[in-house]
This record gives sequence, C-alpha cells and structure tokens, in this order.
Amino acid sequence: MTTPVQPCPVEEAILIIGGKWKLLVLRSLLLNGPQRYNELLGTVTTISQKELTRNLRELAGAGLVAKDASENKVARYGVTKLGKGLMPTFKSLLKWGVKLPALQ
Repeated sequence: MTTPVQPCPVEEAILIIGGKWKLLVLRSLLLNGPQRYNELLGTVTTISQKELTRNLRELAGAGLVAKDASENKVARYGVTKLGKGLMPTFKSLLKWGVKLPALQ
C-alpha cells in the first residue's frame, strides 16, 4: 500500500506563477500599479497580445490579478490582496538577481 503524496506548496505556487510571462506581468503590476491592457503590453516587453491575454486570464483565475472597469469604464488590471503577497518574493528575487555574474 502506498502513501498518498501530499500536495507541495512550492509546486503549487510554481504551477500558478510559472512560465515565461506571468512573473513579468506581476512585476509590472506590482511596481507600476493598476494598468490598462495597452500599458501592460508596453511594460512587459516582447510579449504578444495573445500571450498577455492568456496570462492575464490565468492570473485572474488564480486570484492574483483582477480586472476593474469602474474608472470611466476603462478596464485596468491590478494585483489582488493575494497577488500583493508576492512582493516580498520579488524583493528576494531582486536581491538574488543583482548578484548574478551576468549582471556584474
């Protein structure tokens, strides 16, 4: 009889925020605040419209990003309370990233 594998929180987090673009979209929203779609398209360099749309939907589905159309009926995307909880992680990544040999 095998023991069922318990879900790993790290694995779950990676499944939610992993991939080439999700962290960059979250970084832009965390640093720049809520943005319209075209603003995000400009701040997340080289992402295609299709990829941005897909990643925003996935992040919204995970509860990390929300779309708000209350301001003059113009939709803006922003991080939720759950998404804002990633800020310490981004700060840690920044500290680690500046130590990479490629940046020195």
